[in-house]
Amino acid sequence: MKNFAIIKEINIDFEKGLNILSGETGSGKSLLLKALSILKGERFNKNYIGVFGDKTIIEAVFSTNQTINKILEENDIDIDSNIVLSRTFTENSSITKINNRACNIKFLGEISSLLFDIHGQHSNLVVLNKNNYISLIDKFNEKTDEYKLKLSNNLRRLQLLNKENQDLNMSDDEIEREKDLLTYQINEIENFDFDSYDEDSLNKEYKKLSNQSELISGTNSIINFLSESSRIPSFKEMSQILYDNLVDLENLDEDLNTLVSDALNIKELIKDLSEQIERYSYSLDIDEERIQIIEELFSSFQVLKLKYGRNSEEILGFLEENKKRYKIVSNIHARREEIQKDIDDIKRENIDISKKLNEIRKDIIKYLETKIINELNEMNMQYIDFKIDIKINDKITKEGFDEIDFLISTNKGQELKSLSEVSSGGEISRFMLAMKAAFIEKEDIDTIIFDEIDSGISGKTADIVGSKLKKISNSVQLIVISHLAQIASKANANYLLSKKEIDGFTQSSIEKLNYDNTIKEIARLISGSDITEKSLISAEELLKEDL
Repeated sequence: MKNFAIIKEINIDFEKGLNILSGETGSGKSLLLKALSILKGERFNKNYIGVFGDKTIIEAVFSTNQTINKILEENDIDIDSNIVLSRTFTENSSITKINNRACNIKFLGEISSLLFDIHGQHSNLVVLNKNNYISLIDKFNEKTDEYKLKLSNNLRRLQLLNKENQDLNMSDDEIEREKDLLTYQINEIENFDFDSYDEDSLNKEYKKLSNQSELISGTNSIINFLSESSRIPSFKEMSQILYDNLVDLENLDEDLNTLVSDALNIKELIKDLSEQIERYSYSLDIDEERIQIIEELFSSFQVLKLKYGRNSEEILGFLEENKKRYKIVSNIHARREEIQKDIDDIKRENIDISKKLNEIRKDIIKYLETKIINELNEMNMQYIDFKIDIKINDKITKEGFDEIDFLISTNKGQELKSLSEVSSGGEISRFMLAMKAAFIEKEDIDTIIFDEIDSGISGKTADIVGSKLKKISNSVQLIVISHLAQIASKANANYLLSKKEIDGFTQSSIEKLNYDNTIKEIARLISGSDITEKSLISAEELLKEDL
């Protein structure tokens, strides 16, 4: 944390297991919770920008896992063995990043919810949200995933069938009108000869036919130039004269035989060229009828393109779809009966699956109720009653037809209420601890932060709560703000938050305590600000008990 309220800069490296934070009131413990809440996506108040700079930075580094890495990859965020969450604030802007890649607050919340849980006076745990109860319970039996996947697929199939059924909800008049339209469209496309429609070839032919006059006129001019003479010799006559003159000269000098041979080739080439052009010219004919046929082909194809697709492939694809649709519309009543049968079959299967899920969950609930009540009893919470309520809804979702609620009564004789409606506090914090202990074997989150866990307890109960925290910390990392020596003595690492005036400003700091300083802090928790020799001895005894 940097420039966060009275924190100039703090770097904390928490250990595995149980991390206990203590300190005087106002030392900055609540700021630590606030900072972590902000990394969960909580709104930032500009009043938290400190006097030690123009921006506030909050950053946390967590170990990551395959589930989180998969989500990061899907969102084009680089992955590593660690994941870095950060938020930076100024008076006029804020930046949220994951692994140095900017993201929105919602995505930050989704990722952080998979990394850590906070339970403080004003926070929400997974177990305080009714929407999470089914998934929490289902973790205790992998068979539920198989059933829920089948339900999810069935519900998607039902959605498609219902849409198709709705599309086929037509009167007899509507059916006949659509059949007439489909018949017209099918005939219009099929009447066009796609097999003989070669656009490139037709374009070439059309260009030639539409320019017949120019071709005839041009070839005649070339023929005249090559073969026919008027006042000047033609090319054929000139080549003959050239050849004859060279033959006469060859009689005088045999070295001219090569030139005579070349002149002969020229004469023959001009003759052949003239004959080919004449044949081509004779083949030319102005065919207005063929021109009209090609123009009609182009026009017809253009109409099809405007109506049914950009090219032959799309038009023929439209034709096939229309044929399928015609077949469906022609047998619409039979198809609707088929659809309804499929819908009924899927609904029956969904009910069967939901019943199986219900039976599995009832068995899990029996186990969990017993386990949680045992956990509560171990923490001397005799007056708290707990029950997991399961009801059946008319509507089936991807999780079945069960509605599950966690019910709790915190006082003797008080009726059970939904856990989601019970306000947070010390007693509820300990209840959450019991819940965590019960669910720990299926816990997905690796870090849990507790505040007010020791509110209203002391003596033996405090020692029991501390032992429970220690047990849970064997499976997950715990960060606990505590005011009790019995709990602090169970820590793998103790941290002391304090504040003092530096250069005219109040600043909060944190210190990881060594063994001697841990004894002093536990002694302070025992006796208050006046640490006595007796409290130091008691503190050391507590530590030795828990080593």
